[in-house]
Amino acid sequence: ERLARGMGLLAVLELQGEALTRAARPSVISEVRGCQQSFSAMERGLGAFAKYVPGVVVKMMLNGSMSQDITMTWRTISLMFTDIVGFTSLCESISSEVLVNLMGDFFQAMCAEIVGTGGVLDKFIGDCIMA
Repeated sequence: ERLARGMGLLAVLELQGEALTRAARPSVISEVRGCQQSFSAMERGLGAFAKYVPGVVVKMMLNGSMSQDITMTWRTISLMFTDIVGFTSLCESISSEVLVNLMGDFFQAMCAEIVGTGGVLDKFIGDCIMA
């Protein structure tokens, strides 16, 4: 049951949940044990892949809604680059603890809006967000 539930979570790229395969005791049945080991390897691999490719893109690949052929499609898109005016001066005038809290709040709010409106976060570059 734990293996089946874990496979269901993995299929929708829910990797932050309970570590089902690590928590489950190995089965004495070699076939099930082999499935558990393969599942664990797949979970680790998809988790690593999702760190470099936006989760929404990985989910599209997993559910088959994205073509795996290399094609080019013309689309109108929007790109967003943010930059905090006076960031260097700000860094020099406040403590590192205050800066970390300020930037954490800023990144959290901005990323929630980006993802909440269907955007894809690409990367952080210092105080810049690219989406």
